[in-house]
Amino acid sequence: MSGRVQYPIVFGAFLLAWAALCFWAGMGFVLVASLLLLAGLVPVSLYAGHRFVNRWYVVAELAALVVAVVVSIVTGFVVAGILFAVVLGIDVLVCSALVLTRGRGSFRNVTRNLLVFLATLGVATGAAAITAAVAPIPSCGSATVGLGGATSTSSAEAGDCFVAAAENCTPMTLAVHETAVDELASHEYRIVADSDSRCHFTDAVTYGPPSDPRQHAVSYNCPALTDQIGSPGEQQVQLTQCSGSTGSGAAAPVIPINAYVPLATASPSPG
Repeated sequence: MSGRVQYPIVFGAFLLAWAALCFWAGMGFVLVASLLLLAGLVPVSLYAGHRFVNRWYVVAELAALVVAVVVSIVTGFVVAGILFAVVLGIDVLVCSALVLTRGRGSFRNVTRNLLVFLATLGVATGAAAITAAVAPIPSCGSATVGLGGATSTSSAEAGDCFVAAAENCTPMTLAVHETAVDELASHEYRIVADSDSRCHFTDAVTYGPPSDPRQHAVSYNCPALTDQIGSPGEQQVQLTQCSGSTGSGAAAPVIPINAYVPLATASPSPG
């Protein structure tokens, strides 16, 4: 097999491995990889690409930099930084295109490979995001909660499943049906993985009187779970620091843990 045939095969295999790594590694890896690839692409493309630009392009670059300086004086460095990033991004794209169309040798090869790696990273990451959005989220099942806590062993096991998944930030759902004195509520809990290897929790609730249990709807966005020890034999885990609710009056978002077993008789007070 000739060297010209071997190179595309080896490069194609490496590209497939790179795409698979980008697909599974997550947003943290994507961000770091993008910064490293851009750190290599920007100086190479600008150095090689400016050999092919005419003086009017250089004049436009200088004018854009002057505008960025003026904007930084008038509005502050944040807006100027965005403007400078846009100018630099356009410059890199133009110079990369010039290197690919007019360049030769190692500069052209390096620029092409870096752009291919960046494009593959973007495609693989987009595929991972689409897959995550379309794929069904596993469920721990459902639980029922009465006035005394979880009403069955299966309810407690479903709650245990959800909390165990939360400890590892594994996407999971849990349905909880809660019965109060004059109100019924249905919770749909969900673990949402964040890009920093952490997670947050959402709770979509419908509630109302027994005659119309879906009369109201409310949603919560909560960053934490907190252990709450309730009645003897009962342990519950509650979503905390919640925000973003669209209503008020819903039952508090509580996940049953360990089936509630009431004491046969009240324990006497110590002393």
